[in-house]
This record gives sequence, structure tokens and C-alpha cells, in this order.
Amino acid sequence: MSADHVAGGFVGRWFDLLSEHAPVDQLLSMASATDLEMVFPERTLRSHRDFRDWYATVGDTFTDQGHVVKELDARDDADRTDVTLIVVWTATRRSDGARLAYRVNQSWQLIASADTGAPVIARYRVLSLEGI
Repeated sequence: MSADHVAGGFVGRWFDLLSEHAPVDQLLSMASATDLEMVFPERTLRSHRDFRDWYATVGDTFTDQGHVVKELDARDDADRTDVTLIVVWTATRRSDGARLAYRVNQSWQLIASADTGAPVIARYRVLSLEGI
């Protein structure tokens, strides 16, 4: 199976869960518990605890979130898969009802979970945001 196919399914599931504002543990099962770095414009996360806090803040700040993957490229490299993607993120800001839309360039690194062998996010970087 191709790296694009495997990563595409994983990425799609991740963004579906974010869009649904699924319980945080569902997302944490997809993130490395021991080797995590997620770089967002507002904050860098290095643990599941950091992610829980960030996710609660995002949930309090935004509603009606949507994520649509526009481009995805994945490359296997020894013990990891490097992913570059563009996602369109839309949301409504709770404080004033403003509707937001951004084109977000990201790079991810997926590794095999030490516990299950399933892919998990080790590195997640927002490279740029462009309002649309």
C-alpha cells in the first residue's frame, strides 16, 4: 500500500475528529505519548498534557470547525513517514461570531506507536496560514 494512501487515511481521520470536536482521548491515541512536538502559531505542544490543554482552549474559542484536505504528499523514510499537506480550516469564533477561513500548510512526521505499531504523530508543524 502506498505511503500516500496510508497517510491519507490517517490524516483524514485526524481532521474528521478535529472537525467533530471528538473526545480528546480519541485524538491522543493518534499522537505519540513519548516523542511529540506539535508547533502551532500560538503554542508548541510537547506532551499529551499540553495537547489536552490546547484542545480545550480551541474548543472554548471556536465552534463549527471544518477541515478539508486540499493537497497531501507522503514519503516513507526508514522508520517514519514524512507528510506535507494543505488543509482549509474554517471555524466560527465564539467571542464575536466571526467566520474564519484559512489555507494552512503543514508538515507531519508519523512513526509507529511503541505500544501498538499503528501510525502516530511525532511531529506536526503549521508552516503557514493564509486567510481566504
